[in-house]
Amino acid sequence: MERQGIERKRARHGVRDALLRLRQPVWAVVTQLQRWRKLNRDRTELARLSDECLRDIGLSRADVRRESARPFWNDPLKR
Repeated sequence: MERQGIERKRARHGVRDALLRLRQPVWAVVTQLQRWRKLNRDRTELARLSDECLRDIGLSRADVRRESARPFWNDPLKR
């Protein structure tokens, strides 16, 4: 009887430990997906700006087209 309780406890700890080991990689994936989503939204918003607004921030329409054409996973900060 006592032995079954110990085995169940070990099994629960094994599951808990496995979940704890998965937490970091899962969190990294979630963070990366959020970053890609933000890049996509930022590029879309940039494309919607008027030529006057673009001029104010020092960009041309060609710069915006080039940036908007990049794939969502192409992160300029990951160089």
